[in-house]
Amino acid sequence: MTNFDERHCHKWAQLLTKRKAKLNQAIDAVERQEFDSAIKICKQIFNGTKGEQTDPGMIGSLLYHMAMVTKMETETQILLKELNVPLPNISTFLNKIYTDFYEDAKELTKDITKFTYDTNIIANTKHLDSNEKISLVNKLKQSQKSVEEQLINKNHKAKQAIEKVFDDWTKQIILMRSIQEYETIKGLLVLSELVKIHGFDTVETAMVRVKNTFGQKTVNIALDVTLKVGMRRENLQSVMLADHFIKMAMNGSTLDGKMEFLNCPIHGGHHYAQEKYDIDPKVSTLFCNHFCFAHAKAMLDTVLPFPFTLWQPKLMTKDGVCEYYLKLAYSPEAKTTERFVPLVISYNVTRECNMKCSHCYINATEEKLEGELTTKEAKNVIDQIYQVSSPLLILSGGEPLLRADIFELIKYGSKKGLKMGLGSNGYLIDDKIAKKLKEAGISTVSVSIDSNIPAQHDEFRGVKGAWERAVNACKVLRKHGVLVQVNTTLTHDNYDQIDDIMTLTESVGVENFHLFFLVPTGRGVKLTDISPQKYEDMITNTFAKVHKHRLNVRPSCAPQFMRIAQNMGLDMRQWIRGCIAGLHYCRIYPNGDITPCPYLPIKLGNLREQTFKEIWFNSPIFNNLRNPECLKGKCGICEYKIVCGGCRARAYGLSNDFIDHCGDLHVPTEQSKDYLTEDPWCIYEPKKKSTKNV
Repeated sequence: MTNFDERHCHKWAQLLTKRKAKLNQAIDAVERQEFDSAIKICKQIFNGTKGEQTDPGMIGSLLYHMAMVTKMETETQILLKELNVPLPNISTFLNKIYTDFYEDAKELTKDITKFTYDTNIIANTKHLDSNEKISLVNKLKQSQKSVEEQLINKNHKAKQAIEKVFDDWTKQIILMRSIQEYETIKGLLVLSELVKIHGFDTVETAMVRVKNTFGQKTVNIALDVTLKVGMRRENLQSVMLADHFIKMAMNGSTLDGKMEFLNCPIHGGHHYAQEKYDIDPKVSTLFCNHFCFAHAKAMLDTVLPFPFTLWQPKLMTKDGVCEYYLKLAYSPEAKTTERFVPLVISYNVTRECNMKCSHCYINATEEKLEGELTTKEAKNVIDQIYQVSSPLLILSGGEPLLRADIFELIKYGSKKGLKMGLGSNGYLIDDKIAKKLKEAGISTVSVSIDSNIPAQHDEFRGVKGAWERAVNACKVLRKHGVLVQVNTTLTHDNYDQIDDIMTLTESVGVENFHLFFLVPTGRGVKLTDISPQKYEDMITNTFAKVHKHRLNVRPSCAPQFMRIAQNMGLDMRQWIRGCIAGLHYCRIYPNGDITPCPYLPIKLGNLREQTFKEIWFNSPIFNNLRNPECLKGKCGICEYKIVCGGCRARAYGLSNDFIDHCGDLHVPTEQSKDYLTEDPWCIYEPKKKSTKNV
């Protein structure tokens, strides 16, 4: 029925056809006065569905095709600029091939809408910049919202409004898909001519030089648009894969996964040009090997919180399927294949701090800890970590920006291959510091904000003006393209402010929000924790409010959130386990002591005496934490122990009173109490009754 391969090139039309059928269902529902049913169907049409019959919805399709227009035209522009050559004359072939696609599109959409986009219109249509894309999507969303309001009000005229807004979305999707194909064919023909003129090797070398810049640039544009129209960062992946048939599998045990593309609209156009116009198939492999790979890598780097390595064992142009293999925290220097390797490490680079926070687990002071690791030793620690894995290394404190060599350490770790993060109170981060952090190679910065009321935050942090500095830090970091996470410690005082804090977090351009539940260590022991029931209710209520915000929300020091999330039917693929201490996480104290987490001060070894590898793999305590059968009490018999694990620090601290009466955190010492007992702050009663391990 079509000139181009329908499976590869025309999933967009298949999706529109299915949505048209749903549109008819919505109209029938209105006629039957079943307005709730009509609302549900409209949401599926415009916002998409998940599961086996995944559909990105009208908004997902439009964002995808917008992003692909940018991707395809950027490929041509960046390569011509790198080779410093003019655009070759390809107009004759371009018009011929595109006309065949035009005939396909007209035939496939004849029962959906009137198709009016011939070659001249497409060639002369101005491409939208990011602001214009955002404006267009928001305008269409507003029309959609107006329709939903009519349905809520049971307005019978909603039938015509539904048809109108569907047609408006459809026309824009068809236009963007048409421009996308035009730019795809144009890019192929340009590359083919460049190979003929300059040689395959010369062109490939140029593509290698620019591919990473190209991938990051195009994904950044897509992310910017996606976020500003109200979608979350993790939605970028589903948006960017909207026009593909995909098989995805991620193994939490082996920390690897595979993503198979069973179709490819780019390959569809390329294959047609190869068959009908004798374009050399080797030219298409250049796109697969370099530009498509770079784009996929940049996209995954944007949505995954942990470092990863990506391979492409199969190419669409050679194998009929495009396959990517991904390994989290892969380090080529690691000589072992153990299941448990660090994904995140928190390194308290100093105890020195410019604040006096009520809850500080490290009991930070205005003075450095005697015996802090030197710059040379700290770099050696980074080298040792890289011999085990390539994790996210969070440099924390105290206040890490008080350490003179902090930018040097960030740069060293980044060049080594680690993803570098910073945990800060934000007080010292102005525009200049934000720029220096970005240039040094920082990937993410967490800033603490504990109230939407400035005076209350300042009192909690012990310094006037702390709130204003923290909020400004978020703004300037986002200005320089640094991913920001806001950390909020839950207390009695801010218990009713979390929704407002989340709103504040969104308003300053932050995407990630971590809600920390107090673990009474250090100065935190002086605070009275919320009750176990309130602890449970807060997790549930916070998850329930997620739909109101564009934030990625995660409770910390509250591993029970995995049980709650599972029972609420939330997507849990973004999380590995409730508590990952000892499994995929540990803490380095300023003097080189290793502990399972910042709140569990059991000394497992010191990096001046043993290597990180020796401590990580040989510590009996680490190995016990990795074995759920070692858990005791309720945790030992709980059906959620694999996904949760309970808070080992709270179990150790509250059950055994290891903190002295002054509330000072003990320097990491040998184990003195039981860290495997049940979490006393969990109210859940396991279904299984047993006395084993009690």
